[in-house]
Amino acid sequence: MNILIYGAGAIGCHIGYCLYQSGHNVTLLTRGKHYENIKKNGMHIKICDNEKLIESKTIKENSKINYVSNSSQIQKNIFDYLFITVKLNDYNEKTFLDIQPFLNENTAIIPPCTKIPFWWLYNLEEKSLKKFNNLEIDVQSSKFFKKENIIGMTMWLSSVIESPGNVVVKHVQRGYPLKEVFSKMKNKADKLRESIQPHCLSPEVDNIKSELYIKTINSLAFNLVALDTEFNNSKLKNDANSIKAIKKIMEEGEQIAKKINLPIFQSINDRVSQTLSSTAHTMSMLNDFKIGRRPELDHLWKSFKTLSKIFDLDMDFTESLYQKVKKKIY
Repeated sequence: MNILIYGAGAIGCHIGYCLYQSGHNVTLLTRGKHYENIKKNGMHIKICDNEKLIESKTIKENSKINYVSNSSQIQKNIFDYLFITVKLNDYNEKTFLDIQPFLNENTAIIPPCTKIPFWWLYNLEEKSLKKFNNLEIDVQSSKFFKKENIIGMTMWLSSVIESPGNVVVKHVQRGYPLKEVFSKMKNKADKLRESIQPHCLSPEVDNIKSELYIKTINSLAFNLVALDTEFNNSKLKNDANSIKAIKKIMEEGEQIAKKINLPIFQSINDRVSQTLSSTAHTMSMLNDFKIGRRPELDHLWKSFKTLSKIFDLDMDFTESLYQKVKKKIY
């Protein structure tokens, strides 16, 4: 299989590593000093279980893996899978136009999972939900994609670029749960899962919309509270007020899931415990804030705000905390 990972940061590099290890042809598009280092010295990746090192490997460019810094350097023009793993600040029309030459009728597209995706209300089958079926959450994104080709995938692991060219996977929680959105991509989704599984968890799931919802409400709750307190996971775990705020945000967000009768397979308590099991982790947006990079919080909150308007719901506690944090970080 030919695979393009557009925006290979910490997560994108790990996905590339998994698929390369399974024998596929992988092109990683990344930029800056990270690109310069992996192009020259290879991608160095360490897989850990919190403090325990599981594997360390350096993958130099070869006939099966290609490192590029812009789309003009991409040698192939037909890809079976295209992962978009850019930060939400770069998930925009410029990126969408840049990837168009590499999409064809059968290219499976795996968009970001760091906000409620534009396709979240696609393919609602219950008659009672007819008025919400196929409503667009983000028209600016959706117009660039063939909706039948989307594979939904969430990313439950803690991974960072420790230094340019050096990726560290600190802890794997649920790995990469994935599923097709429409039946056209079922075979490709199954093959993708089978290719990831030898190297990382990739569970088969019944409802990918539930997976995406849980991932994004978790991200909103934990990142919002972390940005407010500037606590890493270890400190969040031991602070009762932080835990209370995280759960309150999740409770408000759960109203949205109930509006489309979405099954929630994990309780709030279980999700909090699972996330905080990665004690060495600092939430990604707090990490961005600390190094002077713009956090993605506004994009994430906008997706929930849009849905709360569609369903005529209030998320007053969450919005109040967002407005407080917004003044601090933007």
